[in-house]
Amino acid sequence: MAILNRKTLAAAQLVAGTALLVLIGPSSVGRGPSVAWALEPAYEPQQIARREYRHHGVRRSLSEDGAQEEVPKDVNSASSSGALAAALAACDSNGTASLTLPGAKGAIRLDSCYRGREQFVCSINTLLDEAKKLNNEYGHIIEAKYLAVGNVDAICRIRPDALSEDLTKAGTFGARFKDLRTEYDRRISCAMKVEQNLKQVNLGDMPHSADILKSMNDTLEADLKDVAATRQQIFDLNEKMQASQKAIVTIEKLRPTMCLSTSVPTTAERAEKPVGGGP
Repeated sequence: MAILNRKTLAAAQLVAGTALLVLIGPSSVGRGPSVAWALEPAYEPQQIARREYRHHGVRRSLSEDGAQEEVPKDVNSASSSGALAAALAACDSNGTASLTLPGAKGAIRLDSCYRGREQFVCSINTLLDEAKKLNNEYGHIIEAKYLAVGNVDAICRIRPDALSEDLTKAGTFGARFKDLRTEYDRRISCAMKVEQNLKQVNLGDMPHSADILKSMNDTLEADLKDVAATRQQIFDLNEKMQASQKAIVTIEKLRPTMCLSTSVPTTAERAEKPVGGGP
């Protein structure tokens, strides 16, 4: 029984690869990777996974029956910063290092990334909270509908200070999003390592050893199940943020070309009319 449902894992890693393309591909900012992917032929799950792992910098061997072996190249090399890193460090401090379980040939040491369910669930909840914060703190940039402007009047009615402020915030969002993505990938990698550890565990002294091990796997899988959906939502927000960021830069170039100093509305007027007003 795998800790991670194979379809769930493939979906989560698929999102990881897509987001990485959004972050590192300058040309993707305007249209996002979804357009290009939609134009490509359908792929089987293993083909998608293989391609995404290649983009994500992870060497992975996939057999025909879906068996997986992962050797992370950079997932654990990066580190987060700021409030997220502090919150995750607090979770780690509540964990237990050097966990071992009985095996047929001696004690099985669980990977050091896993310090017990208390630490694991704490870190997962921290990532979910960070995703919600990103949406609450930066969602208004998407709601401003910079991509929806359709004429000179709509462009000139946007205050320059609002553009500058949202552009700065979009950059901050990008940095926090990158940390969130990195930490999520750490949890996926850690869960897979623990999965391999548990395959070597032998509870021969327990009459219901098979049921216990299955229950352990099911419990860890349940702890992770809500993360993929939330992560997908925040990745969608990132794609929209990238597009909005590019639109802001373009609008900043258009304003001095076509706008009069009297075009800028007062704060009250701006509140009455959406930024993205079209024809």
